[in-house]
Amino acid sequence: SAEMVQDEVTVTGKTRASRKLDIRAETNGQVVKILVEKGSLVKGGRPIARLELRDRVALVREAEQLLAQRKIQYQAEEKLVKRGFNSRVRLAEAQAQLSSAKAQLKQVRVDLNKTTIRAPFTGILNGQFVEVGDYVSKENAVFSFVDLDPVEVEGFLTESQVVQVTHGKDAQVRLLNGEVLFGKITYISSVADTSTRTFPIEVTLANSDHSIREGLTANIQIPVQEKSAHKISPSILSLADSGQIGVKIVDDDDVVQFRPVVLLKDTPNYLWITGLPTKVQIITVGQEFVVSGQKVRPVAAEGVGLL
Repeated sequence: SAEMVQDEVTVTGKTRASRKLDIRAETNGQVVKILVEKGSLVKGGRPIARLELRDRVALVREAEQLLAQRKIQYQAEEKLVKRGFNSRVRLAEAQAQLSSAKAQLKQVRVDLNKTTIRAPFTGILNGQFVEVGDYVSKENAVFSFVDLDPVEVEGFLTESQVVQVTHGKDAQVRLLNGEVLFGKITYISSVADTSTRTFPIEVTLANSDHSIREGLTANIQIPVQEKSAHKISPSILSLADSGQIGVKIVDDDDVVQFRPVVLLKDTPNYLWITGLPTKVQIITVGQEFVVSGQKVRPVAAEGVGLL
């Protein structure tokens, strides 16, 4: 007798980081200190390296002093204008000089802050391209960062599979070490790969302990609709002359018939197949000795209700 079985789409995929980034120097200078070891988990915003300060601190102090001076000059001009002893042109000039001093101070402070290289997000310092003593220029790549929480598993669906899968659907991921994880489908491509005619998908998994690395082979199992199927032993399968897989059954007149089937699910001990009537008499022993159209005397197998 057939049973309702949860059908599933299974594809092979690989784990990958949800984010990758090369950190580039934002100012010129010599590397004077590296604060984090390669491979470490780093909190976003934490300093990971420092460049030489050179005269940047002095430039900040100079800009602060100039700003203080421009403020005093502006205030003085403003008082004179209110008393009628000065023109508004002089006040506008003082205001422009004040704005320029503010901008200059901001610029040198930003340049000073850029001598500290920080983690762009919480992740793993995966690559280090500089050493203490190296001189770096603006835009030089100095470190690479990866974000493995969450981690993504990329797979590829065939044309027949992609129509069965929807965004946000639950998915089970099994790694080669036997570990089973659960996540959700967060991306399904709307465009097929031109060379393979398959559709990339992504399953997102929580990975707070960062135990799942990038590049691991994984099996993605996605439950789809339930189907009516029969549970059989693999030894029951027969092969037709045309090469079609099926089983041999006995009809109501005790005549052998070959029925092609579709493999729904494969397990180490049994198979789930579709393509048969809800109730059917399947030959389990001796099927290799009979042919379609032959009349037989079926004998029920003990305890299983099969022939």
